[in-house]
Amino acid sequence: MPAAEGYFTVHRAALAWAAVLAGGLIAAVSLYLDGRSALPVDAVAVVGTQPILRSQWLRAVQAVETDRGAPLDTAARKAILQRLIDEELLFQHVIDSGLARNDPGLRKTLIAGLIDATTAGETADEDAARALFARDPVYFSAQVRLRVSALTVPAGATPPEPAELQSALQGGAALAPLSPIDLPAQPLTLPQIAQRLGGSAAELLRTAERGRVLGPLRSGDVLLYLMLHERLADAPRYQDVADAVRSELARRQAETALAELLSTLRSTTPIRIADAL
Repeated sequence: MPAAEGYFTVHRAALAWAAVLAGGLIAAVSLYLDGRSALPVDAVAVVGTQPILRSQWLRAVQAVETDRGAPLDTAARKAILQRLIDEELLFQHVIDSGLARNDPGLRKTLIAGLIDATTAGETADEDAARALFARDPVYFSAQVRLRVSALTVPAGATPPEPAELQSALQGGAALAPLSPIDLPAQPLTLPQIAQRLGGSAAELLRTAERGRVLGPLRSGDVLLYLMLHERLADAPRYQDVADAVRSELARRQAETALAELLSTLRSTTPIRIADAL
C-alpha cells in the first residue's frame, strides 16, 4: 500500500471514531438537558413519573422550621427534599410489590385513611349538628341508668319454667331454687351493674328490651337471669356535648360519603365473581 494511501486510510478511521465519540457526547448532553427541561415548573423533583411539588416540599420545610423555631439552612432544606424522595421511592415500592394489596394491616390503614379523607378539611355544619342532637339527645347522655332485677339458679338445678322466671323477676318474690340478688332500689349505671353482676350482664342489659327475661348467664357455679325494668337518661344540654355531637356528625357524614364513593366505584369498575365460591 502506498504511503499516501495508508495515511488517508488511518486519517479517515480517526475521523470516524471522532464522529462516533462526538455523537455520543451530543446525545448525552441532549438527554441531560431533556431531563432537566422535562421537570414540571411546579415540581422540585420527579421520582419515576411522580413529581414532588414545590408546595409539598415547602410545607415540609415550614413544619420543621416551626418545630425548631428557626429557619433552616440550604443543607437542611435539601435533606428534607431527599427525605420526600425516599418516601416516594418507598411508597412506589409498596405499590409495585403488592404489599398494599396483600398485607391485611396495610390495606386497613390505607382504607381508614381514605375514609378519613372523605370529610377532611370540612367544617362541621352547626345547624346539622344541632338537628342531630335534637333528634336524640339521650344518645349523647354521659350516663344511662338502669333499674333491673336479677336472680340466680344453681348450675345443677332443674331449669325453672319461663313463667316462673318472669313472675319472680317482675315481682321480686322467688321460690327455691331461685335466689334473688339484692340490688339497690335506685337505678344503676352500667359500670355499677358490671361491678355487681359482671361485664356480660351489663353488656346484655345495655341494649335489652324492658320486661324480657334475659339469660341464663353463667356466673361461677350459678346461672344468672336478668330483667330490665326501666332505662333512664339525663338529657344533656347541647353546649355540654357539642364536641361529641360534631364528632358523631362527622362520622356519619364520612360513612355516607364512603357509601356514595363505593356506589360509584361499583358502577364504573368491571367486577366479575366466580360462579362457585
